[in-house]
Amino acid sequence: MAFGLVLSAVLIYVTVTSDPTEGLDYASGDKPEEMRKPVCFSDSGPCPPTGFKWIVPASGVVQTRFAREEIDERTKFRGWVRLDAAMFTKDEVRSCAATVDWSLLADGKPVARGTIKADSEDREVAGRSPREARFVLFTARRTDSLPCSSTLQWVYAGLD
Repeated sequence: MAFGLVLSAVLIYVTVTSDPTEGLDYASGDKPEEMRKPVCFSDSGPCPPTGFKWIVPASGVVQTRFAREEIDERTKFRGWVRLDAAMFTKDEVRSCAATVDWSLLADGKPVARGTIKADSEDREVAGRSPREARFVLFTARRTDSLPCSSTLQWVYAGLD
């Protein structure tokens, strides 16, 4: 029983201190903001990132190139995309029907894509990178021209 408790504690520690964005490092293009938990159990500095987010302007495009940290067996993308959008007026904040098309290319080859609307359910990022691919290009394009602010998040971005 003691072994089971120790094993559970180790697994919990590894889960909360590991880098959820493992497998992808920012290389060039529109630099995303790293999302982080406000509190974690890490003795080695700040909490590791839990994903990336970008501001996508009306009719705008963001492109971020990631380098794969290691070329290894991890080829399956993970995480999900989320879109938040709002229109700010003098007296209130209103919902905005922003829409974003997103895609992932691995060394120029399409591996995943989708469309998400503000306030809809999160969309899973599913796809596989070729094992030898060195770079991943994430592109997000607003397909509306509404005058609102939108934030696209790739939550728990990475490769398994």
